[in-house]
Amino acid sequence: MKCYITCSFAGFISLDENCTLLDYELFPRDKQKERLAKMSAGALTKEEESILKRMVKKYDSIIIETTIPHSRYKNLKDNIKFKYETPNIAGEFLRSNMEDLLQKIGFLKPDDDLKLILHELSISMTNDRLREASQAEDMFLIQAINSIEEIDEASSKMVERLREWYAIHFPELDAIKNHERYVEMVADFGDRDLIINSGLLNSEKDSRIKNINSVGAPISEIDLQMVKEFAASIKSLLNTKKSINSYVDSQMGEIAPNLKDLAGSSLGAKLIAHVGSIERLSKMPSGTVQVLGAEKALFRHLKTGEKPPKHGLIFQHPEVRGAKWWLRGKIARTLASKISLAVRKDVYSGEYDPTILENFEKRVKEIKKAHPFPKRSTKPKKIDDKESRKKKKRDKYKKNVKDYI
Repeated sequence: MKCYITCSFAGFISLDENCTLLDYELFPRDKQKERLAKMSAGALTKEEESILKRMVKKYDSIIIETTIPHSRYKNLKDNIKFKYETPNIAGEFLRSNMEDLLQKIGFLKPDDDLKLILHELSISMTNDRLREASQAEDMFLIQAINSIEEIDEASSKMVERLREWYAIHFPELDAIKNHERYVEMVADFGDRDLIINSGLLNSEKDSRIKNINSVGAPISEIDLQMVKEFAASIKSLLNTKKSINSYVDSQMGEIAPNLKDLAGSSLGAKLIAHVGSIERLSKMPSGTVQVLGAEKALFRHLKTGEKPPKHGLIFQHPEVRGAKWWLRGKIARTLASKISLAVRKDVYSGEYDPTILENFEKRVKEIKKAHPFPKRSTKPKKIDDKESRKKKKRDKYKKNVKDYI
């Protein structure tokens, strides 16, 4: 004999082939959200195990409607009787006659509004999930690293504007390439005579600026005040960036010490921000980690057949960025595999493991030693003259016509 088991927000219900109610196991009202959350995470509940144990004793075949992985049922007694069918007869009957069936088993009273109960339950569960997601430590880290990128973009444009603006008065100061130092001089002193006499232009490079008569125009007190205020706002923005950088560094040390040690605070935080959470990053294969940030190039490769990208965000790592061109792909692949290992250590054990970085550095040395020179291509050179291109087009056209016919 067969029986069918399905689940609703109220609990588990068992029906026979004629959709007659056989048995049921309801969730406790005070633990209803907890049980539904457990099921959505792919785990068995006490209520499901209880009804399965009862049904196994009475029936030869138990057909279960479930979204839980089937491997979770292998630990139960007489699991050879279990079959999985989604949807099954019981599930379809329950969804069509939910209110009547829930009243029959005593979950609903005649005066209860099923739609209102479902609405309140879904709102409550959504709020719990949002609250749980917002409590994750890496959410603050993601916002911080995104803020740094936005500050970089804004400050670079503002510094460019300041250089053009202040060059009207003191164009020679543009020889100072360090943006932070340039902004600080303008914000603190403003007038070119004060900058020259401040003692900040003492190096050999700066002495050229100091000893040249400026060709800039004189500046009024009002104009100078506006330039200084604009420079002061940029200076404040750069100081904020320093504070956020130190915050990211400290948070990475707490949340992902292995990833920080291997990839650095900035790159590690960018990888976490790109995928959305450190837990999601830990579940990704190393091949996916390798091309994170290079999605456009990857899809272009899949669409047009161009060469696939060798690296994405991890190009910012000094070992990849500073490597010879024929070694970058190998080092990027090694780095991606070690990043996957480091993130999994951080998420699932939380223990700091210095051997991850040591093994990576050792492997990089082996790669550089094994491939001191680029590999010579053994493929013959293609003859790409006008006639050969025409022949390729004709062959392609004939093939398309043949496939169409």
